[in-house]
Amino acid sequence: MRKIYHYYGKARALEEINLTIEEGALDAVIGPNGAGKSTLLRVISGLEEPDRGKIEFLGERIDEMKAHKIAKRGIAHCPERRRLFYDMTVMENIQMGAYALKDKKKFNELLEVVFTLFPRLKERKKQRAGTLSGGEQQMLAIARAIIANPKLLLLDEPSLGLAPKIKDKIFVAIDKIKREGTTTLLVEQDAVLALDVGENIYLLEEGKIEMRGTKEELEKEPRIKKVYLGI
Repeated sequence: MRKIYHYYGKARALEEINLTIEEGALDAVIGPNGAGKSTLLRVISGLEEPDRGKIEFLGERIDEMKAHKIAKRGIAHCPERRRLFYDMTVMENIQMGAYALKDKKKFNELLEVVFTLFPRLKERKKQRAGTLSGGEQQMLAIARAIIANPKLLLLDEPSLGLAPKIKDKIFVAIDKIKREGTTTLLVEQDAVLALDVGENIYLLEEGKIEMRGTKEELEKEPRIKKVYLGI
C-alpha cells in the first residue's frame, strides 16, 4: 500500500501509510488505542475505502473493490472482538468462513489444520458459539479466517480481553500459522506478544507510522522500551 490516507469526516485516521508485506512473512503493527490500527486492516480488506492512495495485492489494485471481491482474491480478515455468528454452532461458523471455497477435499484438509491448531474447537463443534469462553471464541474467529485458505491473513487484536494463559495459547497458534507459510499482518496492542512473533514491526501512532524495523531493532529503541515494553 502506498500513500494511504483515510478520514472520518475531518478527523484523520490514517496519514501517508506506506506498507509492503513480503509473501510468507508475519508482520505486526503496534500502537496505542485509537492509533488507527483497526482502520488500517479495514481499509485493506475493503470494509472501508481509503480517501487517497493505492493498495495492490498480488499485482492487482484492490483499493476500489468491494470487500467480498477482495475476500475472493484471498484476503481473510479476523476482526476485533471476534464478530461471530453467536446463535450458530462452532462448525457452522467455520463453514461460513469457507463459503467461497468450492473444493471439498481442500476444506477437509483445512478443517484438520484448524482442529490441530485448536483441539478445543473440535471438542465443541456442535456447541453454540455464544456459549464459548472468550478464548474459545477468539480461537473460532481465527479458525473461521484460516478455513478460507487465505493468501493474506489479517488479525485484529487477537489477545484483546483474554487472560495471559489464553493469550499465550492464541499466540502459539499464530506462530504455527506463520511457520506454515501463511502471509499474515497482525495488529496488536500487546507489544511484547507482537514482537515475539513479528518479523517486521510497525509503530502506528495518531494514524502515522512513526517507526519500523525488526524485533531486534525496535527493542533497542528507548521509547519502545519505556512505553510499550515497560522496561
